[in-house]
Amino acid sequence: MEASTRRRWGLDLERVGGEDRAALVAACRDLGAFRVVNHGVPGELRRRLLELGKQLLGRDTFELKKARPGYFWGTAALKSLRVKEVNWLEGLHVDLVPGSSSSSSQVGDGDDDDDDGWMRIRALMAEYGDHMARIARKLFDALAAELGLDHHQAASYLAERQGFLRLYRYPPCPSSASCLGMEPHTDSSVLSIILGQDHVGGLQVIRDGAWRDVAPAPGELLVNLGDMMTAISGGSYQSVRHRVLASRPSTERVSCCYFAFPQEDAVVEAPSGIGGGVYRPFSYREFREQVQADIKAVGTKVGLSRFYATATR
Repeated sequence: MEASTRRRWGLDLERVGGEDRAALVAACRDLGAFRVVNHGVPGELRRRLLELGKQLLGRDTFELKKARPGYFWGTAALKSLRVKEVNWLEGLHVDLVPGSSSSSSQVGDGDDDDDDGWMRIRALMAEYGDHMARIARKLFDALAAELGLDHHQAASYLAERQGFLRLYRYPPCPSSASCLGMEPHTDSSVLSIILGQDHVGGLQVIRDGAWRDVAPAPGELLVNLGDMMTAISGGSYQSVRHRVLASRPSTERVSCCYFAFPQEDAVVEAPSGIGGGVYRPFSYREFREQVQADIKAVGTKVGLSRFYATATR
């Protein structure tokens, strides 16, 4: 974000339920992205997570990495779906649901001599995920209160401990032509919380019809609203369209993003009187299956327009 935008949308997590709630709502209506300070995630944990992730993903050969559970190249969807464009990135996907095949609980306790660091990175991601769940719940509860959601809706529309983390590495672009690290898109989540390197840019968001750089901000977290938050708010809050430019030859970008979703079968519906019935009621499972069908058919996500209340079924 430009400097003026960064100042305007920098929010103190400890105040979003009170004196900063109006600023939180304004950020959600205007841009769909904001920065969070005073978030309580230890600096040492953030540093170790990004440094170890960069080391592991940049060290091993592709043949070794692709055998690791959760590793992906280009997009995490490539294993099961075809996509129109392959992104210039690689990463590690870790589910936070206990007992899942890619969760840290399946791979060890994080000792220093374990498997050249791959178990350690999962242990760090699990620890980091606990902080993300706490932050997501506090932010969402403030927005839920503003929207007038009842207790059941506030609980079911954000399953914060059933989300996942993706650690991303954007290798330096190998050609003179620019490489797109991640294509323009909106997230399918309720909230996405991004931890990036303090000194490396590349992330951009759409603002006033143009791509704007999101400048690195030491110690801060960036929160993007996803499609589910747009649906929950009846279109009042915006899911931000964003992309990532691949790293320049002398640098590489490493980041970690937490994605939080509703419960699978929770019926997402804006409260009466909010949003004017823009979207018909649907579950996140239904949305996800529609996204997968669209990618299979046309190579890209269509998104919330599939769920307009006036759309032909």
